[in-house]
Amino acid sequence: MKNKKHLFHFIVSEFMNTNVINFLLKEFKINTFSELFETMFRLIDKKIPKMKRIIGNCRSEYAVIDNTDDKRLDKYLRISEADYLRIKRWHSLYNEFGMASTVRDIIMFFYNGVVQYGLEEFLKIVGKKLKLDKLKNDFLDKMTQLLNINARKQLLYALVIENYPKYVYST
Repeated sequence: MKNKKHLFHFIVSEFMNTNVINFLLKEFKINTFSELFETMFRLIDKKIPKMKRIIGNCRSEYAVIDNTDDKRLDKYLRISEADYLRIKRWHSLYNEFGMASTVRDIIMFFYNGVVQYGLEEFLKIVGKKLKLDKLKNDFLDKMTQLLNINARKQLLYALVIENYPKYVYST
């Protein structure tokens, strides 16, 4: 049962497909999107629920896929049943509109991190433990009156990416 792969379908913008996903495939030197996502998921799966807890209840708001690109593409991903169930659990726990938003969040998190720090440096810092209290305080200071959940997610992930070395414990 552990080796069973689940076919997961979601929608991405043409920009995300051609620029973001292809960029990550080249940077990671991985041939398949499923393998790329599995690699990224393994690196971040322990941190995602902690970051989602900072945001809190997502109120099942629809996440905008890309407001600058109106062309949509179907994407398929083969992930293990355990990973699929973990994403499904997060979807339920944090009241997100869809599981696909979590998948897109992970992809964009890595894209922004690799663009900002380069692959090797980002992989070093993404493996370190987060200082959640500091991150939460900085997030709440910057959030002010942002009510839109998608804006909250973007703010939190941008804050982590921009200041990642500040939010990790030195080892």
